[in-house]
Amino acid sequence: MKQLIFFILILPFGALAQTEVPIFHDAPVEEVATEEAFSRSIPAHLKTGKPQYYSANHLAGYILNDSILIPLKYDQLDTRYSDCMIGREPKKLFGAINKKGETVIPFEFVTLGQHLPGVLFGWKKDAGYGLMTCSGKVLVPFEYKQGFVGADSVFVFVSPGKQLIAKVLDSESLKVLVEAAFEEISVEPTGRRPFFAAKQQGFWGIVDYQQRNMVPFEYERFGKGFDRQLVAVKGGKMGVVDLAGKVQVPFEYETIRERLKNGLFLFGTTVAPGRQGWGLVDSTGRVVAPAGSEQIEQFYNCDLIKVKKDGKWGILDPSGTLRAPHLFSTVSVWKHNVAAQKADPIGKIRISKEEQYGIYFVHRYTENGKIGLWQIDKGEIIAPAYDYFDILYPEGPIGVTLNDKRGLFSVQGKQLTGFEYDALGLSPAHPAYVSASIQGKRTLLSSSTGKPIQEEYYDDWYYFTMYDLDGYFSTKIGDFTALHAPDGRRLTPHKYKGSMTPCGPLPEVEAQLPKGRKIVACARADGELRFRFFALDNTGAEYEYTLK
Repeated sequence: MKQLIFFILILPFGALAQTEVPIFHDAPVEEVATEEAFSRSIPAHLKTGKPQYYSANHLAGYILNDSILIPLKYDQLDTRYSDCMIGREPKKLFGAINKKGETVIPFEFVTLGQHLPGVLFGWKKDAGYGLMTCSGKVLVPFEYKQGFVGADSVFVFVSPGKQLIAKVLDSESLKVLVEAAFEEISVEPTGRRPFFAAKQQGFWGIVDYQQRNMVPFEYERFGKGFDRQLVAVKGGKMGVVDLAGKVQVPFEYETIRERLKNGLFLFGTTVAPGRQGWGLVDSTGRVVAPAGSEQIEQFYNCDLIKVKKDGKWGILDPSGTLRAPHLFSTVSVWKHNVAAQKADPIGKIRISKEEQYGIYFVHRYTENGKIGLWQIDKGEIIAPAYDYFDILYPEGPIGVTLNDKRGLFSVQGKQLTGFEYDALGLSPAHPAYVSASIQGKRTLLSSSTGKPIQEEYYDDWYYFTMYDLDGYFSTKIGDFTALHAPDGRRLTPHKYKGSMTPCGPLPEVEAQLPKGRKIVACARADGELRFRFFALDNTGAEYEYTLK
């Protein structure tokens, strides 16, 4: 009897840089011959005549059609077939193999990654961090306590009193940028940029790759940097310094947190044992908001800020002006739609919807599950009694949801309709009316009054034709369409087949037009033996013509 295959399910693996996410295929478990069972487990689309990455029961290798090219024994393995594939057997160390499955880099690394083609960065067990090539050439000895991958092919290696920063030039060579003996260096405050924080005689400064001192060695600690600004500690107090060494926020604060995206810094002052009050300071050192708030957070999608006092939230702008008083149990910035003109693929200008933030906010007074609507310049326009808001246009109207039904409100908060619709929608090309649907049927409502344009429902709208028909458009009932004016009025019966289109030159029709009329669309209708073609004017009158 041939030997059976048993694939072992292993524990989750450790850290290895991968460029692709492997796809796992669970092989069927059958007591059949090894070759037959393996052949059955391989999906047909992988039998391409080329080496393919393959995994089963969380063990990976490579196959070639029905054959094993590299045994499925690795819990991690590069998914790009090459002569330098990093891999690891379960619960063991990392190394690299070639296309034949032969070891080319010994399996003696705790972590190993190919961050650049042919160059391996890793941590060697019982040694340290270093850099080597896939051919085995050591570029940086594996002896450093820490290692970081920087930007632009730069690697940073750190040990107490010994640092090396080097740029990889190709798969076999590198250029040393910095070789120093600072007490410590760190890339945490600076990120992946061509300078770093260094400690000398007990104080921190900023040094670039040419070893020029950008910020003097006079700080006890650096926080995270933003653009050209660094939060720092000096004399036990916190402030902000720029990368030229100029103090921007004076060093007089107990706490300064990371900069908000609008450029303001959050600072804290002790107001009671174990409790801080929070304020805001700008990059010139001007206090925008004093340290009197329990909590301060920037809204994710706009520059406005929410501030909490006495357990209630309000809204602050970047100048420090309170735009909404501290009234809310919760408040969130809400999106609104605006019309934007953009060219389509053939260069024609179209009007589409874009989402923006910063005008409307939803709020609650109590955690009752219902929300209201606040306008930043007008205050509360809708009290918290509803489930959802859809700002169809900045000047209104507003779609309001209550118990899965929609109603229409004005931008002043006046209710225009009952909650009787399943959906509401507005065309940015013509915001004068809103489409409303009930059980799949649609009608048109006036944006300003909420009243139906006509007391009838349709199966579908052809809004896209509004661009080509100067605002005129068609609706559909069953298989037939009708023409509507830009104000929504239906001008013809539903008698035409398919959508309506602009007309080309029709001199014979234009000669018949009464004064003041114009052709706005062309349509077709069923005839006894063939289609009949009609030009439609701005009153809905039709003029039959022969299609040439």
